[in-house]
Amino acid sequence: MELNSILFPAPSSSYDEDTFPGDMIWIPRAEKVSIPCLYLTCPRGSSKVLLYFHGNAEDVGLAYELMDHLRSTLMIHVLAIEYPGYGIYTGKPSAEAITQDADYVFKYLVEEVGVSPRDIFLFGRSIGSGPATWLAANRNPGVLLLMSAYTSIGAVVKNVAGSFARFLVKERFRNIDLMPQVTCPCFLVHGQQDSLIPYEDSQQLADKCSGPCSLILPKDMDHNEFDFFDDLSLPFSAFLLQCGISVFPESMHAAFLNIPANLFTAPPLGKNQNKGRVNSLFRMFSK
Repeated sequence: MELNSILFPAPSSSYDEDTFPGDMIWIPRAEKVSIPCLYLTCPRGSSKVLLYFHGNAEDVGLAYELMDHLRSTLMIHVLAIEYPGYGIYTGKPSAEAITQDADYVFKYLVEEVGVSPRDIFLFGRSIGSGPATWLAANRNPGVLLLMSAYTSIGAVVKNVAGSFARFLVKERFRNIDLMPQVTCPCFLVHGQQDSLIPYEDSQQLADKCSGPCSLILPKDMDHNEFDFFDDLSLPFSAFLLQCGISVFPESMHAAFLNIPANLFTAPPLGKNQNKGRVNSLFRMFSK
């Protein structure tokens, strides 16, 4: 049974191509197809860039506040990748399409922009933990950060809709199977009040991780509400310090990403906004 429409309930776009002047880039994916990304550069420069994969009921515009917080507190560049069918990105959302785009952007940063894989942090929130974990297992990044992650989509469906519904869903994003391949440092945060994805999922993922791993379980945090500082940036910064990872560049020459200037101009197809909204119980799956 095809359930992409309920697994990926794209909200009406929260932004257009002019909402974030100077902060939107379009990474060319194929002929007449470009991936919209929100790029926030650290004014002081940084040796690291964080790729952010948002939840399934938000777009990169709704993620701006979190991205800006991460940029300012961690002192890193942040790049949020839009999903097909979300925001101003046309197309149909699916696990396969999202993973392919994630891999393409990662390779673009490495091969075209000249970023070392070890200087790329991956942050996956909720359903975004799927593409982030896949990249961590296959591309050897610097760090993997997961918030409210799940063991698999099937497990989420079972928790939300019951055991029978699990058999109606094509399994995808099996993070639990990929975690043994994750050798980079991994930081997981999951609220104990999360009623959509139980925090035990993150405990299972942490147990399977092959690299240095830290798991925090804030008592008052749920799936949507968390404290920027106490639940995320402060413990994550401490984890980076523990792992001996510095975000400070060795020279100003290496402090900023060499993003081609033409990527800051929306292609003609970038103006075709996705205005659709799909209603389902899976809108509850993320903020």
